[in-house]
Order: sequence, then C-alpha cells, then structure tokens
Amino acid sequence: MIRSASICPVITLFFLISLGNIQHTLAQTGAIRGVVVDGQTNESLIGASIMIEGTTKGAVTDMDGAYAIPSLTPGTYTIRVTYISYVTLTKEVVVESGETTVVDVSMKSTDTMFGDVVVIGRANRQSEAVLLKEQKMALLSTQAVGVKEMARKGFGDAEAAIAHLSGVTKQEGVKNVFVRGLGDRYNATTLNGFPLPSEDPEYKNIALSFFTSDMIQHIGVNKAFSSSISGDVGGALININSKNLVGDNALGADVTAGINASVLTTDFLKLDGSDVLGFAHTGKPAANTATFQNSLNPSVVDQPVNQSYAVSGGKRFELGTAKNPLSFFIVAAYETDYAYTKENVRNTTNAGTVYQDQTGEKYSQTINQLLLANIEHSISKKHHLAYNMMMLHVNDQYVGRYSGMNGETYQDADESGYVGHLIRQQTNDNLLFVNQLITDWKLTARSTLHAGVAYNTIKGLEPDRRENNLSKRDGTYIFTGSNRQKRFFSELRNNDITLKTSVDYALNDAYESGNSNINVGYEGRFVLDQFKAIEYNFSAYPGNYALNELNLDNLYNQTNYTNGLYTMVLGDPNEYDVSKYINAGFAEANYQVSPKLASNLGLRAEYVDLTVNHRIQSANPGSQSINNLYLLPHVNVKYEADEKNTLRLGLSKTYTIPQSKEISPYQYVNIGFVSQGNANLKPSDNYNADLKWDHYLSPAEVISLNGFYKHLSNPIGRVNEGNSAGLLTYRNISRSAMVAGIEFEARKNLFNCVNERLQTNHRLVLGFNASYMLMDLTLDVINTTPRKTNLEGASPFITNIDLSYTNAAFERSMLVSLVFNYYSDRIHTLGAMGYNDIIDKAVPTINLVSSYKWNKHFSVKLKASNLLDPAYRLTRKDNQGKALVLNEYHKGMSINLGLSYTL
Repeated sequence: MIRSASICPVITLFFLISLGNIQHTLAQTGAIRGVVVDGQTNESLIGASIMIEGTTKGAVTDMDGAYAIPSLTPGTYTIRVTYISYVTLTKEVVVESGETTVVDVSMKSTDTMFGDVVVIGRANRQSEAVLLKEQKMALLSTQAVGVKEMARKGFGDAEAAIAHLSGVTKQEGVKNVFVRGLGDRYNATTLNGFPLPSEDPEYKNIALSFFTSDMIQHIGVNKAFSSSISGDVGGALININSKNLVGDNALGADVTAGINASVLTTDFLKLDGSDVLGFAHTGKPAANTATFQNSLNPSVVDQPVNQSYAVSGGKRFELGTAKNPLSFFIVAAYETDYAYTKENVRNTTNAGTVYQDQTGEKYSQTINQLLLANIEHSISKKHHLAYNMMMLHVNDQYVGRYSGMNGETYQDADESGYVGHLIRQQTNDNLLFVNQLITDWKLTARSTLHAGVAYNTIKGLEPDRRENNLSKRDGTYIFTGSNRQKRFFSELRNNDITLKTSVDYALNDAYESGNSNINVGYEGRFVLDQFKAIEYNFSAYPGNYALNELNLDNLYNQTNYTNGLYTMVLGDPNEYDVSKYINAGFAEANYQVSPKLASNLGLRAEYVDLTVNHRIQSANPGSQSINNLYLLPHVNVKYEADEKNTLRLGLSKTYTIPQSKEISPYQYVNIGFVSQGNANLKPSDNYNADLKWDHYLSPAEVISLNGFYKHLSNPIGRVNEGNSAGLLTYRNISRSAMVAGIEFEARKNLFNCVNERLQTNHRLVLGFNASYMLMDLTLDVINTTPRKTNLEGASPFITNIDLSYTNAAFERSMLVSLVFNYYSDRIHTLGAMGYNDIIDKAVPTINLVSSYKWNKHFSVKLKASNLLDPAYRLTRKDNQGKALVLNEYHKGMSINLGLSYTL
C-alpha cells in the first residue's frame, strides 16, 4: 500500500506542471522544478523539503526525488532545501514569466540532525517521524514502534515495546501480550512478514521477549485485517522487521551493566546444567543407572550482575557498470539478566478452604545470544533480492524453594498441618534458526511480482527439571513419598516452511492517482512439530534431615542407587506430533474512488489441515484433527478529509483454531497448577469492525481516536476445573462473546525550540494513550452455573504516559524520559465447577530513562526500571465473597548503565 500510495506525488507533479503550462498562457507566471539527490551516491532523496523563504510556498520531493513549485510571480527567490542528516542548502533562483526554472540540488550528508522535517529516505524506518508518515499514507489502520522510540522509552525487547501501545497489555506469568482483550491464541507473530514457530507447546506464538532491540528496526501492529495476511488472527498481527543497513556503512557497539535491587539482598542460587552461554546439558542416564549429568545442588553466584554486549556493522557496494547496489548488515549480541523474588503461593477448594499456603524464593536467570545477517542486492532497477538469517538462543532458568502447607503433596507430614518444603530447578533452552529469501521483480510497467520463502527450525528443551519434596515431621524433614522426587526431560522440535507469492497489477482510475491496483497471491505454511517428555520418579530417601544441612547429591547418587537405598522408575514417554498444513489463496483490489476516498476489498480462502497424534500416559493413543475451509472477506476504506484529518474503516472476518497442546490430553505440571488440553475444543470465528480517526498536528504529532467491535463465536478460554491438583484446561467458554472499546492516542510537542544559527534544539514531548473496553460474555461450561464474566486477560482500562525532554547542541545531546503504565483488574483464569475467577490485580509501573551523547560517536545511557516496585497479586473470592491472595510477589527495581559507540 505504501508503494502504491507513494506514486501520488508523481501524478501530482504531472498536474502541477500541466497547470503551470496552462497558467503560462493565462496569468504569465513561472515555476521552479528539479531533483534532489545524495551528493555522494547520486541517489534520489525522498521527502526532502524545498521552501521559498519569506513565503508559505514549497514542495516535498517524491519517490524519484523530484519536486515542483508552480504559479510563482516573476522575480528573484531564495529557496531552502532541508533533509534529515544532510546539510541545509540555500540558493537564489530567478523566475521568469512563462518559464520553468530547473534547479537540481546535490546534498552533502552530515551526522547532525536538527529541525522537524520528515523524510522517508532509504527505508530508514527506525525513526518515529518516518513511521508516523507511513502510518498516514497507509490505507489500513496500523501502528508501529521503531527502535529509536524503543531507545527513548527504554524498551529492551519487542514485548515491552508492544505492551505500551494503545489497547495492548502484558500479563505476568503468561507469555506475550493481550490485544483488545484477546490473548496469545488470538494473535499472530511474523518476522519480515513470515510466520514464526513457537518455542513452547503451551503457546501459539514465539515469546516476543526473545527479540531484543539489537535486532529490531521497527515493529508493526495491524489491528485491522486484509486478505494478504493470515486468517488465524483476531486481536492483532505483530510483524517484527529486522534491522538492515541504513546509509552506506555502519559500525556500532554497546556495553551495558546493571543490577536488580532484590538480588543484592541474597546469596543468588544458580542451578547446575548449562555452560556460560546458556546451552543446556541434556544428557540422560544410561539404562539401569542413576548417573545424571547435572548436580541436584545449586551453586551460589558471587556477582550476579546483568550484562549485555552487542556489535553491529554493514557496508554498501556498487557492482558493475550499472552500479547495482549490494549491501550487508550483521548484528551479534549477548545478554544475561538476574532476578530474585519472594512470593506467596496459595490454593483453595471451591468453598474457600486453603490447602496450599507456601512462601518461596525464586532465583531466575536469562541468557541469550543473537546473530542476525541481512544481504540485499538490486540485480537491476527492476529486480531486488534480499536474504535474512537469524540465530536466536535463549535460556531461562530458575531455582525455587518453597516452604509451608500443601495438603495435596505433604500427606505424610505430622499433625503440624501438612507442612513441607519444595525445591524446584528448571531450565528452558530454546534455539531458533530463521532463513528468509525475498524478491521483488517489476515484470512490466504495470505488474510487479513479490515472492519469498522462509525455512525456520526451533528446538525447545526443558532438560532435567528437578523436583524434590520434603515433609516436616517432628521438627525435621523426611523425603516425601508417592512420586514426589522427580527429574523431567522434554523436547519440542519444529520445522516450519512458508511460501508466499503475489502479483500486483496497476489500474487506471479517474484521478490517475497511482493508488489503484489488483493483488492476487498464494501463501502456504507447512509445519511439523514433535514433542516428547519423559519423567524419572524416585522413592523417598530414608532418614531425617535439617534443611540447612541438606546435600541432595550425597543422597541421590549412583552408589546409593546400587546399594538399594532408593529406587528409580522410568515413566512411559509422553509424546505427540503435529502436522499443520495451511494453504491460502487471496485476491484484493485497491481503488481510488474519489480524490479523498480510497478503498481496499478482498477475499481470502484458507484451508487448514491440522492433525495431532498423541501417546500419553493418562489416555489411550489417539489423534485429533481440524480440517476446515475458511472464506474470509474484508473491506477497508480510507477517507482523507484534508491534509490533517483521515478516517479509516475496517470490516473483516477471521478465525482462531486451538493450538496443538490445547487439543492434546498431555498434562504439564507447574508449581501452583497443572494444565491439560481438551480434545473437544472448537475453532472460533471472529467478526471484526474498526473505525479510526487520525488528526496530524505536524509531521511528528498526532491525535487518534479508535473505536472497535469484535464478535467471537465459540471463544476459547483457560478454565479452572476445580480439583485438588489445581487442574487448568481449555474450553469453548460460551457460544459467543462481544468485545467493544475505544482507544485514544496523542503525541504532542509541548515545546520544540530550534535555533538553526546555534544548531540547538530543546524539545519536550508528551505521549499518551488509553483504552476502555466493554465485554459481554456468559460463561457456559459443564457443571457450572451460567454467569456473566469477562475474557481471560482482558483489562477494561489501560493507559500509558511518557514524557521526554531532549536538549541537543551540535554533536551533543541529552535525553530524559519518564514512562508510566497502568492496567486495571483483569481475569487471569476463569473459574468453573464452583470456583470463582482468579483475578490479576491492577498494577502501575514507572521507568526512568536518560542518555547523554557527548560527540557523534559515543553516548552513555542510564535506565532505572520498576521504580514503584508494585506487588503483583492473583486473588480469588470464596463463597462468602472474601478475596484470598493466591500468588503475590515483587519484581524489584533494576538499574542499568550502558555505553554505546556508533561510526
């Protein structure tokens, strides 16, 4: 859409020149026209501003770098040419009656940026102003956040950045975000337009927190849909665009160190089982032995300092006599973070009787590495080729120690009240490889071919999860019986291939806008998943022990196993494999109905063939399948009332299919709950309506008001089944659900003082967004009285506020930003069978970000996160209406200091 819309200035230029020729005979005026190019590369500069000093007349260069200023009275004028990162030029121009004066401009690049000119040149979509310009040009309603905005607000990854957009929120303990009240299963994630597999069988989408700012150029969020994107979406399509080269060369390095305040108060425990890069040791014992690769005793980390390192670089070349550009860009990054929390974990019967009440300490560490490479080559002016490669490795690990009552687990404790102690050590080791080959080929003057293929592999490991339970008896502890000593291994392997191809064919319309075209295409996605889990159960080791003297390796080892002091039982493997084949064809038309009205309408036919074959201990071997054909129409309309006001309407139908684990009977055991799939789940049909008004105050300022409505048939939710194990499952929670809401967003310069003579800029920017949602849902599940409730994870009210002050002078600049987020109470888990809903209580957060750049190469950054350090709480009411806290913890404040170098 951007490509088509950007042809408008060319058509406008044609009319302006024609108008100038007509006026030549009528009014005897003159005109100025020309082309603006980069003085070094001779490339056209798109969006450069040309103003006639002392007047309001001017122009902006089009996609070819051309401009025209018609209807000028004969005389001498001074034109001023400005372009971000280029030296401002002024020229005297003589305009004669009936003549067009040609003034071509060659601009010299500079590293200093001042003023508020908006430029979209060389696809530099890291800038807030550039992304706002593209949002204005787009026919569909979109939102975007670039890496520069992420830096200004202190967002370290994609999840944090998206969670601060209007209508979006993050739920603690649940991966990824909720968009307009719809969670992971209703959203879709892509990288450069291609879908990504998930590393976790519990979730549809890959964890957005994996994608750090080191590899992000910008993130696009589509809440209105068209036939060219996947139909399996209801909340939003989140597209992460990876970095590529901007300019002729680049070189950068970043080093950051920090600390979490909570970590300072304790001896930090780290589990055994991974190397310095976080690659896990996955070895299992040989048959009939108990020799495990990893120790049961965690170690103490002397200096748990958060660290991150990143280097990036790239260069642009020109090949052959045609000087066809070839560029490459590479990013390599390493990061490790530590966190410590004290938390309370409780559970109750449906009558409100507490059977689990434990206090715990959790020592968490995250280690990740990133390698990103991008190569782009213009084979000719008509043929462009790009290859993207990414390797992403993330290791999340923790040691948890929990003491207190659990009537389900510690039934062999004495009469002190089922008191015991749990030691749980877990690591999740994920490795993703992405390969993408993309081409754009202009076949004829009217038609363009877009094609691409992506091959992704992911390996998600949970190797050697260790659980040891001890029951309190007579003031000391014994090892708990009944399979409460465990070691667990699981492995998810995914192979994911996506093919995409489409052809655009330009149409003539009555206004010669250049925006009208037909787009016809095909998309196929072919996914194979294999999941396998195995568990080792150990008998209780004899004896009584004090917790502070406990050495697990001295007890559970090969020698004692050989001597018969304990037994080990290898459980049957839990396995399932998934084949998911999605074939889609689509056709859509874009048409300029009038000078102010543009439309986009189309149809997507998508056939889903999903089969899950399972071999699970708790159920007979079997399979579940979903074979559906979806016909998904859409209509999008854009009405541009004037240069500053745009109205967009979007209507669409989409669908949501259950995830493979959600229809598999496999059980996953966590500290406070057990989750299990439901083979009877039905897909959801989603009907979406979106109406948005944008008022552009300036190239960098906007006010938006967005209303939306969604009707979901057979909505899917997570439900508490109401048994002593805390079983959670997935159900179609109602025949239908309605979500309606309004989103407001404003980005305003409170003041913006520019002194071009002194080359200084003082600016204070306010960003604000808020959303309010209404939901209509009647919970209708088996053995539960129907009642009104809300969707899981949906916060009725969300708001974000940021205030940023910038002071720039020559090569120096200072930035201070304060970022605030708040979400209201929301449902964490729907209650059934006599249980009330589990409520995730409201949380406010404040972050402070500051940076100082003392020359064009070096800058320093300080970030203080979670200044309020609020409590995160899950509560549930008993039958008398009294709220009981089921889970509570504080995350602690973090401080990070970083140093950056750029060429």
